[in-house]
Amino acid sequence: MKTLKLPAECNSKEEIRHQIDLIDKEIIALFAQRFQYVSEIVNYKNDVESVIAQDRKNYVIKARGEWAEEHGLDKQTFEQIYRFLVDHNIGKELEILKKKPQTPKGS
Repeated sequence: MKTLKLPAECNSKEEIRHQIDLIDKEIIALFAQRFQYVSEIVNYKNDVESVIAQDRKNYVIKARGEWAEEHGLDKQTFEQIYRFLVDHNIGKELEILKKKPQTPKGS
């Protein structure tokens, strides 16, 4: 990531917005990287239940909310963000699963 200025070092709203844009670009790149793992994990799953993985989903949402809270962010907001993200990824995993009827790698 390009070196960022501290918020207090910015001298204009345009400069602050530019810094926010740099951060958002990096966040999107990280989500793309995360999705590569989501796509790959389907190779270790063989049915809808294993894709939904409700216990894992609950854990991820709760943990991300707690991580957000540790950084002074709103826990519920980040739980909602991750609930949306995980639900979206489950949908994508299910699409991939339908196209890959082979035996999962982990079996």
